Amino acid sequence: MTVRALIVDDETMIAEDMALQLAARPGWEARFCCDPSLVLDLITRHNINVCFLDIEMPGQSGIALSQQLRSDFPSVIIIFATAFAEHAATAYRLPATDYLVKPISDTVLDEACVRVEQQLKAAGSKAIDPTAGMIAVKSMGRTDYIKTSEIVMGQAAGNYVCLHSKNKEYLHRASFGELSDQLAPHGFLKCHRSYFVNASKVVSFVRNIKDGDELVLEGGYRAPVSQAHRKSVNMILSSSEMQG
Repeated sequence: MTVRALIVDDETMIAEDMALQLAARPGWEARFCCDPSLVLDLITRHNINVCFLDIEMPGQSGIALSQQLRSDFPSVIIIFATAFAEHAATAYRLPATDYLVKPISDTVLDEACVRVEQQLKAAGSKAIDPTAGMIAVKSMGRTDYIKTSEIVMGQAAGNYVCLHSKNKEYLHRASFGELSDQLAPHGFLKCHRSYFVNASKVVSFVRNIKDGDELVLEGGYRAPVSQAHRKSVNMILSSSEMQG
């Protein structure tokens, strides 16, 4: 499980220092942003799953931003980090995991990180039942339960992931990065920044110098293989004796 954190604070030194602290933790990646207007784009681009938000910022408050995140990215964990303790009552009425008062000690930050890891682990175990091999696909006000073995590939689509099975497509509201991490133990591999595939559904690996390599999958689906993922895809498919 990879924790991808975004620190949002208009004070650059504070944001950068926290990002360095978080990035030093095993399994964590961290970025910082001083402009609240860039947050939604950064979450989508980097598959962020936890946001540390300052509250008093020019342009947009952390409270208002958290409400927007809860609407657009409901799976993103929100932690408030501010020097203004008087905002605690308002913040606690929102679905935030933590409220940290600056200056934040190493111990307090470590405890908050542990709670984030536990929450992400719990969310992953609820989304996928490893015993039954099922995944709960949530979209358009309904939930469908499908077998992970029936999924051929997944493709990032904004705030959603388009899951392709042999006979049907599902638009699942989820982070592409989180879902690909959750499905990895079930035989799925990431072949591109926006695609993952079920290794058991790969028919052949087509090399194309001009247009780029791609995987041909059952059902006639095709998924591009990026330069960054070519080596890992080769290794996995070779070990499975599926490379064509």
